[in-house]
Amino acid sequence: MRLDCSSFIFSLFSVILVVVADENDVQVKPALSQCKRVNPCGATISTYPLLEPDAEEASGFGSGAVPVYDEILTHEIYDLNATPEMHNFTLCSCPDDGVCDFESDSNMVKVDYHVTLRFCNLETISSTCKRYDVNLRVIGAAQPSGDSVQEVSNAMMFCNCQNGFSRQHVEVWSGQDISLNYKCL
Repeated sequence: MRLDCSSFIFSLFSVILVVVADENDVQVKPALSQCKRVNPCGATISTYPLLEPDAEEASGFGSGAVPVYDEILTHEIYDLNATPEMHNFTLCSCPDDGVCDFESDSNMVKVDYHVTLRFCNLETISSTCKRYDVNLRVIGAAQPSGDSVQEVSNAMMFCNCQNGFSRQHVEVWSGQDISLNYKCL
């Protein structure tokens, strides 16, 4: 079997995608696979600044005062009133060579304060959730705090929970990745 030059070049570019950031910076990335029904085409990570404790009102360890009851129960470490730093990640390509739309609100599912998923067509996701365990999984490199992801490499949403999602246990995934698991409220 003979392979001519044009078919070789076509097969080469179907495997890799070259992204040029500027004249001196070229990155080679694998071509995106086509999105399946349960896969979002993109994810947006909102990174909020850490809360700065008020030294005059602080209680608990280090302040010499007994912790206030609410401080024991809350795990808020981020300033959710601040403007977050937003990072978009394209996870797969939409059918018919469509581009994942990060601007529209009609294709998004806000999972929590940190993760928002984007879909090619949100209507293809079932609104009836039959699973009682994990309904949504977001996989990516862990933040230094270990409580969330700093980038998303894969995600799967098996159904769209009408009342939102509740974060479950975090699983260690391959390499430095973790899996954030959610189930319906």
